[in-house]
Amino acid sequence: MAFVEEMIKTKILFERSKPNSHYFLSVVVGTKQDLLLHQVTENNDTNSSHSSYEEEIEAKIGRVYTTRGIKRSYVEDPISIEPRKNMHRHNKIIKDQRDLLYIKDAYHITDSAFNAIIKYAQSDRSLCSLKEIERLRKDVNSRLPIQFAATCAFVKFEYAVRTAIFVARYYEPMLDNYDKLTIRINMDGTLIGNKHIVAISINCIEGGHQSQTSKNLVPLGLFEIEKENTDMLRKTLPKEFIDDIKTGKCITVEKRNVPIQIKLGGDLMNAVYVFGLAGFSSNHPCVFCTQHKDDLHITEETAYDKTVVEGKGKTKKTTVTRIGATSYHDLNKRARSLAEQKLCILEKNNALGYKHEPLFGDLFEYTDYCVDTLHMKLRIFDIILKDMLSHASRTGKYGSEHLAIIENKIKILNQHCQKTVGKRFFFQVDVDDKNKTITSHGKLSGHLQDFFFVDTFPYDDVLDDELAQSARVVVNKFKELLQEVKANSKTHNDRLKFLSIQFVNVFRASGLRTTVTPYIHIIGNHLFEFNQLNDLGDFNMQGVEKSNDLLSRLYFSSTNPAKYPLLTMLQKLYRMLEMNFENQNHRDAMAEFARTGVYDLVDDAALERRSSYKHKDGKFFNINDEQEEESSNKDKDQYVASLDETNESEDQNNIDLNESMIQTIEKRLNITSPSMNRKQL
Repeated sequence: MAFVEEMIKTKILFERSKPNSHYFLSVVVGTKQDLLLHQVTENNDTNSSHSSYEEEIEAKIGRVYTTRGIKRSYVEDPISIEPRKNMHRHNKIIKDQRDLLYIKDAYHITDSAFNAIIKYAQSDRSLCSLKEIERLRKDVNSRLPIQFAATCAFVKFEYAVRTAIFVARYYEPMLDNYDKLTIRINMDGTLIGNKHIVAISINCIEGGHQSQTSKNLVPLGLFEIEKENTDMLRKTLPKEFIDDIKTGKCITVEKRNVPIQIKLGGDLMNAVYVFGLAGFSSNHPCVFCTQHKDDLHITEETAYDKTVVEGKGKTKKTTVTRIGATSYHDLNKRARSLAEQKLCILEKNNALGYKHEPLFGDLFEYTDYCVDTLHMKLRIFDIILKDMLSHASRTGKYGSEHLAIIENKIKILNQHCQKTVGKRFFFQVDVDDKNKTITSHGKLSGHLQDFFFVDTFPYDDVLDDELAQSARVVVNKFKELLQEVKANSKTHNDRLKFLSIQFVNVFRASGLRTTVTPYIHIIGNHLFEFNQLNDLGDFNMQGVEKSNDLLSRLYFSSTNPAKYPLLTMLQKLYRMLEMNFENQNHRDAMAEFARTGVYDLVDDAALERRSSYKHKDGKFFNINDEQEEESSNKDKDQYVASLDETNESEDQNNIDLNESMIQTIEKRLNITSPSMNRKQL
C-alpha cells in the first residue's frame, strides 16, 4: 500500500502540471496475494531497470523513493506555465494598482498624504464616510470663536495667547516657572492669486524654536487688503481687533495672572508699515535709527567729523557734527523712539522719516522689534548677485561683439546653475534693455543660495580679475558671518561684532557699489546689539514664510470656490494645529485650556476637572453642577449660529449667511471691503 500511495501522488503531480487537464484516476485493489505478487514484480522491475514512463516522471519531478518520498533534483522545473488562478490574481493586482495610481494623480494626492493614508490603514483603524467627516469638521469648527466678515477672519487675542502657551508648554514643561512670558506677533503680507493677504500669527518665545515652526504657529487673523501700506492696513484691520491686542498685558493661566510682553516679528518692510515710517527711499531709511542715507556705511571704525555749512554771506554758519555708529536702543546714538515720532509728526517738515502714527499706537516700542536673519540673508545675497551681474554686463564692446561676450558668460553661469541648483534658476539676455545686460530668472531660497554661492562659482570667468577677487572675498565674509549668527552664542558677541564691521568694510571696499543698503547698515551697527540683548533665533521668520506657502495651498486646493475663503482657511489652520498632538487627551486639553486657561499636562486633578466637562452644540457644560461655563468670547453667541452652518469650501452649499448679516458685521467692526472701494472708484 505504501508503494501504491506513492504512485498515486506521482500521478496527481504529473497531471496537475499539464494545463487544462481533466482526468479520472482508477485504482484497482486485488487480493492480498495479488498485491504481494504485484509488489514483487514492481520491485524487480525497479531494481532491474526503469520503465520509460518512470524515467519521464523522474525527469520532471525527481526520482521516486518508496521509503523517503519524492526527492526533487536541483534542476529548475522546466514547466513555466502559470496556473490560470495565479494569473487572474496577478492581473487583478495590476489593475488595482493602476486604479490607485489614477486616483492619486487625478485628485492630486501628495506622496506624504498617500503614505499617511497607508499608515492609517495599517494601524487597524477603520475608515469612515465623508458624511461623518463633515459632521466632525462642523463640530470642531463650532468650537472656534472666530469672528469674520467678507474681508477678514480673526480670533480673540486672549484665546490665541492661551493656545500659544499650551503649545509652548508642550515643548517646554518648565514654562510654569517663568514669571513673565513673551508673545511674538508675526505679520507678513503674501499674494494669493489676485488677493493681497496679511497673515498674523503668534507664538510664545519661551517655548523654544520648536514652537515657531510653521505647524506650531497659532493663527490670529487673516485680512484681505487692496495694497500693502500703512493707510490700507489702518483701514482694513478692525478697530476691535487692534484694541483687543492693546489690552493684552496679562493672561490668566491656572488661576495665576501672568504678565506678558508683546514683541513684533517680520521683515523690514512690515516694520515700515507698522511703525508708520517713510520707507527705504527716504533720507532716513533705517527702521531702528535716524542715520542719514549718505552715512549708512559708517561704523565705529569709520566714524568722522562732518562739516556742515548753512546759509550764505553774513548768515553763513559752519558746524562740525560727529558722524559715528548708531544704536537701536541708545537714544544718545540716534535710536528711534515713539516720543520723538510724536514730536516729528506735529511738525510740517519731517526730516527724520516719520510719516504716520504707529499702527498699534504705543503698543510696540522700536526695541520690541528685531531684525529677521532670514530676510537679511536673502536680500544681501540678492544684492551681491545683482551687483556682479551689473559688472559682468559691462564688456567695453558694442554690437555683435558685445552680445557674443554676454552670451558666453550666460552659458558659463547656466552651467554652474545646473551643477548646483538645477534648472529652476537660470540667466539670459535682457531683451528689453538696449545695452543687452544679463538678468536672472527664478527664485533662490535660503538653502539654494548656499548651494549657489560656493567656492567653485565662476568669478574669474564673468568678472575682471580684481573685481572677481573682491566679490569672492565679500561672499566668503558674509558666509562666515552667517555661520557666527547661526551659532547664536551671546558669549561670542565680540566675535560677531568684529565680523559684522569687517563685512561692511569689505563690501564698501570691493567696488561692487558705492553705497550700502539698509540691511548692510543694520549688520554693521545693530546686529551684534540684537544678539547681545535678544536671541536672534527667536525672531527668525522661516516658519512664517512656510506658513504663507501653506495658505496658498489651502486657498487653491479647495474643490469649490469658497464663499468666505479667509474663514475656511483659518478654521483649517486651527484644525491642523490641534492634530499636531497625537494624543486625543492633549487635543481636548488644548481646546479647554484655550477657553478657560485651566489645564496641566502632569496634574491628575486637572484630568479629573476636564473629565467633568462635556461638549454639546459648540458649548461646554459642567456635569456636576449642570451650569454652563462662561465663554471667553463675549460675542460668541452672536456668531455660533453662523459658525455652525459654516464649513469647508468643499461644503459651501451648507453655508446659510445672508448678505445683510455680513454688512452688519462689517459695519460694527468698521471694515471697508476692498471690493466696495473698487466699485466706488
